Amino acid sequence: MQGTAALFFAASKCCSFNASYRLLSTPIIQISNGTFYRQHPALRPPPGQDAPPNLPLFPQLTLSLPSFSSPNQHWAILSPSSTVRTAFLQILRGQLLCFPPTARSYPYLLSDKIAAKNPKLRFPERAIEYVGFDVERKAFGGAYLSARYESRVEETDFSLAQYLTGVTGLNVGEEYVKERLPDQDAMLQVVKDLGLEPYFHKPVSTLSNGQSRRARIGKALLSKPEMLLLDAPFIGLDPFVSKHISQVLHGLAEANAPRVVLSLRPQDVIPGWITHVVYAGEDGKVDALGPKGEVFQYLKEQYESVESTLRNSKRTEGVSAGEHAELDPKLVEIRKVGRHMSERGDFDLASQVDESTTSHSSALSRDAYTKIDESRVPIGDPLVEMEGIRIKYGTNSVLGNWQQDIEGSVKDGLWWNIHRGQRWGIFGANGSGKTTLLSLITSDHPQTYSAPVRIFQRSRLPSPGVPGISIFDIQSRMGHSSPEVHALFPKDLSVRRTLESAWADTPLTKPALNSEATQRVEACLRWFRAELNPLFDNAEALNNTESSSLGWTSHIIFGELSFSAQRVALFLRATIRNPDIVILDEAFSGMDDLVRDKCLLFLSRGESMTLHYHDTGPRPTENELSRQGKVSVPGLQDHQALLCVSHSHQEVPGCIREWICLPEPGAGPPRFGRLDGPVELSYERWNKIWNWPTGKP
Repeated sequence: MQGTAALFFAASKCCSFNASYRLLSTPIIQISNGTFYRQHPALRPPPGQDAPPNLPLFPQLTLSLPSFSSPNQHWAILSPSSTVRTAFLQILRGQLLCFPPTARSYPYLLSDKIAAKNPKLRFPERAIEYVGFDVERKAFGGAYLSARYESRVEETDFSLAQYLTGVTGLNVGEEYVKERLPDQDAMLQVVKDLGLEPYFHKPVSTLSNGQSRRARIGKALLSKPEMLLLDAPFIGLDPFVSKHISQVLHGLAEANAPRVVLSLRPQDVIPGWITHVVYAGEDGKVDALGPKGEVFQYLKEQYESVESTLRNSKRTEGVSAGEHAELDPKLVEIRKVGRHMSERGDFDLASQVDESTTSHSSALSRDAYTKIDESRVPIGDPLVEMEGIRIKYGTNSVLGNWQQDIEGSVKDGLWWNIHRGQRWGIFGANGSGKTTLLSLITSDHPQTYSAPVRIFQRSRLPSPGVPGISIFDIQSRMGHSSPEVHALFPKDLSVRRTLESAWADTPLTKPALNSEATQRVEACLRWFRAELNPLFDNAEALNNTESSSLGWTSHIIFGELSFSAQRVALFLRATIRNPDIVILDEAFSGMDDLVRDKCLLFLSRGESMTLHYHDTGPRPTENELSRQGKVSVPGLQDHQALLCVSHSHQEVPGCIREWICLPEPGAGPPRFGRLDGPVELSYERWNKIWNWPTGKP
């Protein structure tokens, strides 16, 4: 069966769709039969030195983006790989090597119209702005996390107004300011359109992730580019904020001020105003491009053909009910993409697709939990106790401005306990206080000293006979992965030191390692060598020529990894010690689908189970390490508590059982609930958390 499916995809070719338009003007970007490389293909490393793979990207790509058209064209790149999506946007901006060099051109930027408008716009790096939303907060300086919540503002804490102008230094010269100062009316209009008016004079370090994202878009717009490239703009945003930003971008794109190109994941809602799509697979090849409806039709046909091929192969080869062949990676990719899009309603499936093989009806979730999970983790001592938390800055309340019913009594503020053995999901709209809540637990928030919160049954401040708990004691017992941690994490550490830093007070101090810690680190590095090693060769691994060598972990640097691989490394750093509290704040966002699935299984089961993809869907199975009793990293333990924040149901671990949904300001108290199984296997559970109507999200 696997051979039949592989032959099916070997015969598949890139499909390009064309439609008739009343007007197509001079292309702003023209690519004619071009192939792209990160390094020159003739480059060879010195003897004895390894070099990362330099595979061709988007081979023989032909693409034309008009400067003006009637009706308007609005493009998006759709791919399950974050690396591929980012590379495509880089290519549009003139980065990466093009072969032949003349295959990529910018005819509109060389026109007399652009020369008269602004000669600087003749250069792609000036005319085409790129805004990526992977490591966001580095754009707002490198302050420690707690600085985001300080009430005192330093002289160097520049405001949003200063950030938008680009004038953020001290003692800036008058001519420098005049040269960079945008039109005041234009800046105020951008601030209004993006809903940033309340934050115009506030330090950018205090902005939430959603607010900082809008600020970065605003700054790019004020440079008045001809085209704006937005890399994964909806990651980590709730549906309402995503919809608002999408509407703003639609207005800009319709006016060609500027033209907008988005990069999107298959699970993202594709805005209705997008007219054209480029679909590229994880292999860096464009499978289809053209009008959105025709690309969707192509993906639908591919998905249905795969399902039909698998079903027919199973029937003709006489595979019994208990036997399942593992699928080719390309098949896994197209099935995941097809299911994301069919669940979202981008296309309806034909009747011949067997819905019984979808992931929602499989026996187990990706991390090996049944649909109705009857297992119980014993609930232990309280690790965090909040008794009436209310956080406010002056008169502005950001968390706890409500009353809760506590055992029949109405009490002010947030009342919430976290016990050993509990697996909590923390949900809520952007700006509802999720990050502030976590900052109280990690003790990054300065009001932790005065708020009624106990961490590990101790207060931050000492009392008679009882010393206060230090921040080092707290953080040594927690594992934390989040966009903020990612943004501030040192990029020059090796991959090995990144994981070893879980045993250090700070990432740059020497870790206190013992033999068990070293064994855990090496176990994780071997388990995720394909995801963390840019030099990984699957063929060599199959021949066991590389499986035992970990030399690469000491000379490959964290900053050299792809964004998805960096997220994996920080996830492992947060979980490797089996700390008392594991905090995963959007930790899986930005990971590629298959990598995220592997991490979810590893979170709960460690090395004891391996994820395989069969015709019936993902199948976690016990592996040889478990049978031999050689598991060094076992996954979550009974003594641990898990806190997970996510806006995507695909990124919620299957072990989550308790949940809290924080309200928007002025919308009443938070809602609490308990799940009887993984969110992955029931849309109703996800909808109940968000108080949405029943049905597919």
